Order: sequence, then C-alpha cells, then structure tokens
Amino acid sequence: MLITSAEKPDVTIDFGFVTIFGTLIHDDVERALFLLTEEGYEHISTNLSAYDLEPSPGNVFIKGWSEHTGLTTNLVEQGLVRIVSSLSVGPFSATAYEVEVTL
Repeated sequence: MLITSAEKPDVTIDFGFVTIFGTLIHDDVERALFLLTEEGYEHISTNLSAYDLEPSPGNVFIKGWSEHTGLTTNLVEQGLVRIVSSLSVGPFSATAYEVEVTL
C-alpha cells in the first residue's frame, strides 16, 4: 500500500539519456521516492538495507551510479531534495546520497 507523504505534479526529471515527466511522490513510511508517469512508477530512490542503512524520516537514498548518475544534482537544482550526506556503498564503494525530500 502506497502512503503518500507528499507529491508534486508536473515534474520533469533528466536522466541524461532520457527525460521523463510526471508526478513526484514521496512515501515516507517506505522511505521511497517515485515518479508516476503515464507508463507507471519510475523508482527514483534506492533501498540500501542490504548494507544495514536506513534513511532518517523525511529522507530517502538516491544512488549516484549507472542510470542515476547526475540525478541527485538534477533534483537539488529543482528544489525537490536537499543533500544530507553522501555514502560509499557496495564492493566498488559507489556513491549514494541521503537526501531530504523538500517537495
């Protein structure tokens, strides 16, 4: 069950290789951030519980690698999130960001 803590319609997110448009939804219970598009849900946040990491209330994790490279900066520039901290995770010490959702 999706519990919406906040949502913002008419958001455009640039992934570098594709730009998508929809409603940004923050589910604080699940510590999740999604973009609801005409095609369904696009996951913006990532779950790092495999590394025993849980974001603080009001926050989510966003990975900084692969298709999400530059995504956090894009969201910050739009005033949708604020970076709280950066973390090195996984066997390759990839960067993930804990962000406060500021919709």
